[in-house]
Amino acid sequence: MRPETTSPPHLLEIEVRFREVDAYGVAWHGHYADWLECARQRYAAAFGFDLAGELARGYTAPMVELSVKYRRPARFGDWLAVEVRTGDDPRAVFDFRYRIRRRLDGELLATARTLQVLVGPRGLLVGWPEQARALRDALRAHEASLPAW
Repeated sequence: MRPETTSPPHLLEIEVRFREVDAYGVAWHGHYADWLECARQRYAAAFGFDLAGELARGYTAPMVELSVKYRRPARFGDWLAVEVRTGDDPRAVFDFRYRIRRRLDGELLATARTLQVLVGPRGLLVGWPEQARALRDALRAHEASLPAW
């Protein structure tokens, strides 16, 4: 069984593929955003978030902020552990924090943060709809059982 299917919901394990590296064998920086999205979507889905259902109901969560601090290169063939947690932004936004480590030795390769606003059928939401509040609460309850960063 592949590691990405057996890891806990807040942790995505993914292999750096050949198509994701440059001529030097280093992962191109733009692929980090894709890895973060994969981790974030898997995490939310594990707690009942149905992206297709929310889109059909007219709800979206566009990205308004993305920051990545690159510390060490990821290389072709590396297995990465992408860990995601919720941040503490007090607004009605989804604030996610990430750590990307090389699975083999645990070396920290990057840290990141994404911020998404909530948009409903009538526009930007300033409060938490029930489904969003339930998801946020479920993620935070899960994180309470994890060691602190």
